[in-house]
Amino acid sequence: MKEKVIAIAGVSTLLGQLFLRRITETPSISVASLHDCLAEAGTLDIIQSKYPMINSERLAQFRNTPLLRPSDRALAPLLISFLPELGAEGFESKHLSEGTKVITHCEYARLTAKMVCPNVLPDPDPQERHLVTPNCTTAICASPLNSIHKVHGIESATITTLQAISGTDLPGLHAYQIHDQVISQIEREACALTEELGRIFNQAFSIDVFATRVPVWQGHTITVSLKLKQNTPIAAIEETLRLTPGVRLHFGEQGRHDRDESGMYGDPIATITELRQGQHSVLMGLKGDNLGSATVGIMEQALDMIDA
Repeated sequence: MKEKVIAIAGVSTLLGQLFLRRITETPSISVASLHDCLAEAGTLDIIQSKYPMINSERLAQFRNTPLLRPSDRALAPLLISFLPELGAEGFESKHLSEGTKVITHCEYARLTAKMVCPNVLPDPDPQERHLVTPNCTTAICASPLNSIHKVHGIESATITTLQAISGTDLPGLHAYQIHDQVISQIEREACALTEELGRIFNQAFSIDVFATRVPVWQGHTITVSLKLKQNTPIAAIEETLRLTPGVRLHFGEQGRHDRDESGMYGDPIATITELRQGQHSVLMGLKGDNLGSATVGIMEQALDMIDA
């Protein structure tokens, strides 16, 4: 496989560091420059990151990789960005204007840039210059909803999310702030899921969302109530989901989410834990790794889709 040379922005964020960890396991990818606000404070080495999420041995592999400011020109033809939302649009627009291709996870781009959603949206043109990966919750919901809608037709969906605190990145929402409580009405998260799914499905059905933050470090749990266009046996919906790439059926699954943030290809983006007929709708339970397959894994797939 031909080596790809990339730059990475937002390397002190949780997702940025998890992506760095993935890169250490991918010999076909070379990192020419790292970009982060750490450099604006005079930090010269990513090892000095305040919130290291990967071990020092892996970080040491990037000791000789230049650590630059987010606005500095990338030393590679393609920039992977996990920049914090504040300022990201300006920084990434500058890189685009300089001829650098950008794959971003930043929210501002999710309604304008070409979105990557494996097994749901068509793969982008390899020459595409600006790609965006979806919110992790969107990614977990998209594949099962897509299959059900294509085969059986969805009229409306009501979604409730129970989102881990790692979804707020670092330093994000500290554990002590959410100990023994649930934070409801996360308006921005609810809007993101509504808008992104609306874009993915071209507003084909109505979507209502309740977004909730719960005292769990990793892994999102989602419940979905679906009104279909016609009466459909649960067995038929189950068979549809069994044939859906990126979806695993494991009914009655309990306990903690997987703690592996690698997000390897082939890992399920969504696990169906419950599927049953309600009085007026089809009820479905989902689980997904918000750090691994639903985020870092999709970013790696997007990198594979675009020429660099």
